Amino acid sequence: MTVAPPAPRHDVTSARHRAGRVRRHPGAAASTRNLRLEIQAVRAVAIAAVVVYHLFPGILPGGYVGVDVFFVISGFLITAHIAKPLAAGRFSFRVFYARRAWRLLPASLATLLVTVVLTAVFVPRTLWMDFTEQIIASALYVENWALASNSVDYSALASDSSIVQHFWSLSTEEQFYALWPLVLWSCARLRYRRRRRSGVSLAPAIAIALGALFALSLAYSIWQTGESSAAYFATTTRAWEFAAGGLLWLGLQRVRIPDALAASMGWAGLAVIAVTALTFDASTPFPGWIALLPITGTALVIAGAMPEARWGPAFLYRLRSVQWLGDVSYSLYLWHWPLLIVMPFVIGLAGGVATPLWAKGVVLAIALVLAHFSRRLIELPVIAFSTERMRAPRPRHRGVLVLAVAGLLVVALPAAGMYGSAAREQAAATTTVGVTIAADGTLTIPSCYGAAAMQDGADCPQVERADIVPSPVQAAADDFADTSGKGCQIEGADTTVKGCEVGDPDGTTRLAIVGDSHAANVVPALQLIAKAHHWSLTTYLHSGCPMTRADITPSCDTWKADTLDKLQQERYDVVFVAAMSRTPWPGGMVRKADELTPAVRDRAAAAYATTWERLQQAGSTVVALRDNPDPSIGGVPDVPSCVEQSGDGDECDFSEAAGLLDDPVAQAARTTPGVRLIDPTPLFCTDGTCPSVIGGVVVYRQVQHVTQTYARSMAPFLEPEVVGAVDAARTS
Repeated sequence: MTVAPPAPRHDVTSARHRAGRVRRHPGAAASTRNLRLEIQAVRAVAIAAVVVYHLFPGILPGGYVGVDVFFVISGFLITAHIAKPLAAGRFSFRVFYARRAWRLLPASLATLLVTVVLTAVFVPRTLWMDFTEQIIASALYVENWALASNSVDYSALASDSSIVQHFWSLSTEEQFYALWPLVLWSCARLRYRRRRRSGVSLAPAIAIALGALFALSLAYSIWQTGESSAAYFATTTRAWEFAAGGLLWLGLQRVRIPDALAASMGWAGLAVIAVTALTFDASTPFPGWIALLPITGTALVIAGAMPEARWGPAFLYRLRSVQWLGDVSYSLYLWHWPLLIVMPFVIGLAGGVATPLWAKGVVLAIALVLAHFSRRLIELPVIAFSTERMRAPRPRHRGVLVLAVAGLLVVALPAAGMYGSAAREQAAATTTVGVTIAADGTLTIPSCYGAAAMQDGADCPQVERADIVPSPVQAAADDFADTSGKGCQIEGADTTVKGCEVGDPDGTTRLAIVGDSHAANVVPALQLIAKAHHWSLTTYLHSGCPMTRADITPSCDTWKADTLDKLQQERYDVVFVAAMSRTPWPGGMVRKADELTPAVRDRAAAAYATTWERLQQAGSTVVALRDNPDPSIGGVPDVPSCVEQSGDGDECDFSEAAGLLDDPVAQAARTTPGVRLIDPTPLFCTDGTCPSVIGGVVVYRQVQHVTQTYARSMAPFLEPEVVGAVDAARTS
């Protein structure tokens, strides 16, 4: 489809911008013959910031702003590529989308295909489902929404980082490319109809559209940033950055900047980008309003173009190394992240263990080589081929559709096969007999099974890898909230007070457990005990929302208030409380053990105690359960993958001193009259070491969450303390 509005406007381009263009040799692809050196230079700055941030975050903690630099460049160039032919009456949707596809798909699909192979060869099967799901989402250019739905934390190279997580920004760009031509085409149609009556030009309509998009998206970004980690990935919170680039292009068509001012703008823009990359970090609320800083810096560099002043930054832009890095920026962005994620598995590190410095250097070297040859052997030949096709008298665009579909199938089919294989293993039920309830209500457990191996006098041998239960792949789904308790653990912004009966519904002794996902960790053990004694047990669970007086999020605070009212109304005999020790609210998440200082612990403990007092006033006995050790702080952030690689060895064990935090819940129990404390630490650690496989059972699944299988094995050994607490409550 083409638009044929009246005669085109003259393309106003300053001499300085023309001087910033470079003609390549005749064999170069057509699209590279008129490059603007300052744009290639700022691309080099952007990719350098991103790669250094990913490989060496301590050097450049805010290097993630490089992605925002790319967004401004994309908005600037794509607006120009659409608006110019629109004004000339030569715009074609088919040509535009075909050029985008020829430019971007070959290299990205090649990267994804290699990534599938790397995953199959080196990555533990425990990660296959997640990695292949993300690969397929990336091939469809919806990776940003996949990450947003999973609330991934982009600020850290975590154990659950996807091998194609970096495709989120490419997905955001492609979604912009898909919609922006429609918006500008609508502006052109409006201009065409009104021009016959009033002579309205195209520029005001585009400016209004860009301005509206900029304002609305920025406002939404400011609102959402801090409310949800999904804001980092959402196209709706990033669209204003593309609009900023478009507004910049529009403004430069009418403004001529004096050379001295342009030189100053170039240096100022580079300085702003550098300062943000050096001073921003994981704690910076981003994108939000603060993203205006790197956006402004990028705009200053582009607007300053190639100033002729000798003291200007143009000499830096012309450096061959800078231009080369700008040339390979797309390919380097594609390759560096999968190599970084797969490297620990290649060199045999336990799952989630930090990659050593030398290995990161190898990743950088390989990525640079791959980027160079990917540019020469994939990008440029395809661009040249597609350019010739576009110049044909009757160009056909069916080839790019065939390329897209074929490439997607080549990537998606093996990825889907790997996903299905891991999914079938995960869904397969284990046949191991664990804890059972005898006819007389006694809990029985095989010797050396699970927590039984931690008892005094137990002399249990290591278990063969094939006999470990659940299998490392199954461990990821071995969760109360995903199996017998499905629907009982509230998540996200949901404020529903959901009580689930998991004990004996006819029991006259009424128990409840309330808290976050770490309270859910102990539900399988309490459930067995409750059923053995014919007690009622009701769960009140909300992910990331412990029962504390401290403010967490608006939705969590609403759930806490309503749930506390419900608990007071129900007047349970005993209310069990537990929470993740790494979230000492109001202090927030701690990333290292030394961040949980006595002062932070005591503030969090006081917030718990205040809430528990209301339960006590309602007549309930409060029993606190100390949190389990945290293998991620102990140095093993991905236990299932480590066990998949190393089996029942000590490679996946960690130090009790490093992994067991000074739990504020336990501190509150020790200092609050009438509250009992149950400490299950001896079931997790012995002689200062916390194994990841105990009695042939995988202890942890997702980071520091306990597998349902191991939690059940704890029931016979927690039973005496639980019974004592319940008996005391009934007689008080």
